[in-house]
Amino acid sequence: MSWNSSLYEYHKKYGGQLLAGEDDDGLLVFTWKDRPLAVDLLRANGRYGPYCHVQARIPVTLGKPYRLTIGPKKTLSGGVNSVLRAVPGLPNGGLLPADFGFPEVTKKRLIRSDNYDFTKLVLGSLDFRNALLACPEDRVEVRPGPGEEGLHLITVTTDASLDSTGGSWYVGSVADTAGQEVKDRASQEVLDEFFPRMDRFLDLIRAAYNAVTQWRMPV
Repeated sequence: MSWNSSLYEYHKKYGGQLLAGEDDDGLLVFTWKDRPLAVDLLRANGRYGPYCHVQARIPVTLGKPYRLTIGPKKTLSGGVNSVLRAVPGLPNGGLLPADFGFPEVTKKRLIRSDNYDFTKLVLGSLDFRNALLACPEDRVEVRPGPGEEGLHLITVTTDASLDSTGGSWYVGSVADTAGQEVKDRASQEVLDEFFPRMDRFLDLIRAAYNAVTQWRMPV
């Protein structure tokens, strides 16, 4: 199995348009609420060579420019939050205040925004908070796009890279020469592990979309 093979199996069950070649370059595009929802690999170069993260993206139209970043859950985030909030004059880059609320998702994540009032409404979505809790390893970003029509992009990205074991994803590689029993076992592991992880991943970006569109943005 590979990213492309796992994505192909997911495509066979859930549809969408699949673009994939011989390498792990698969892109799966769904139509959701008349918008394209795309999931593929984000490639980057590191000290020990190239690596990949899984990313999902969907466009959204908002009333005015809005930025939101919700980092993955980390043990040190609570301490970093406390330092940034406690030191007078220390730039915090729009970090949410300590009394913002919703501690189940704000305590262990670095969350920044340029509009606290609207973010209060966004995080008020129970579905969004539950989706964040189900995907503690993932990052959510909302960023303004080009033009004056209010175009924004919502992106969900895995914090851990997709390595040979898939991190929290199963995309184990199986040689073409492997026996049928090995291939069948790998296919079952894709169903048992890759499918639920992808379901949660896509549920998160859908919940983020609903959260930023359920209320009119305060003027």
